[in-house]
Amino acid sequence: MILKECMLIKNACYIHNKKITNGKPTGIVVHSTGANNKTLKRYVQPVSSQPYYNEVIVDLGKNIYSNHWNNYYVENNRSCCVHAFIGVNATGKIETYQTLPFDICCWGCASGSKGSYNYNPSARIQFEICEDNLNDRIYFDAVFNEAIEFCVYLCKLFEFGADKICSHREAYLTGYGNNHGDCDHWLKRFGKNMDWFRSQVKSQLNEENNTHNRKSIEELAQETIDGKWGNGTVRKNALISAGYNYSKVQKRVNEILYSNK
Repeated sequence: MILKECMLIKNACYIHNKKITNGKPTGIVVHSTGANNKTLKRYVQPVSSQPYYNEVIVDLGKNIYSNHWNNYYVENNRSCCVHAFIGVNATGKIETYQTLPFDICCWGCASGSKGSYNYNPSARIQFEICEDNLNDRIYFDAVFNEAIEFCVYLCKLFEFGADKICSHREAYLTGYGNNHGDCDHWLKRFGKNMDWFRSQVKSQLNEENNTHNRKSIEELAQETIDGKWGNGTVRKNALISAGYNYSKVQKRVNEILYSNK
């Protein structure tokens, strides 16, 4: 997985800034864009005030039509936004871009008969996979593998299982979203479904739990203080990717540092 960041700070959802209760989403909703355009730049662009503007533009390319989602309204003046997009960069490489903080309620699946996965108490992390013409098996395999790895990362970060993952279609069928067919229609074209997707996430989670040479929180805290896991987001991603509980490690780091003052 390649995880980068470009927050959609001009989007109405980001500005609204409705927090998920206790910063703990209840699961994941997987979307696909419904348009034949697999480029991330169609949806993800920085604005000039953001410190990583040049870096992101070089990576993704410039959206000359300005119809990206870093605008107050998107897609025919609708208010919508998700936490991340998965697609290709300017060189055709598949990447994941986080576009909202994970503790903000996103506007991704509207509402159903029982409520909405957009809002508390059922708020979930939601992301879009950029569709192509739905006929390219190579792209399908690669982009869904990236999505599976992203879900593994999120499951470890927020400590829930693969059973808490659904598609937009499944959100609708269970009463927590509006009537959409994504991303089941795409999976079906290649003989897959969301049960397969969840099984892949579960398999990777189990494999990491069974094979990883576990270190104690105390060991990890000391290694973190010694700089062995990097700093900031790099450290967080490294610990989570290695199968560790970042929050517990950071809590112990803070305890050690404050006790020495």
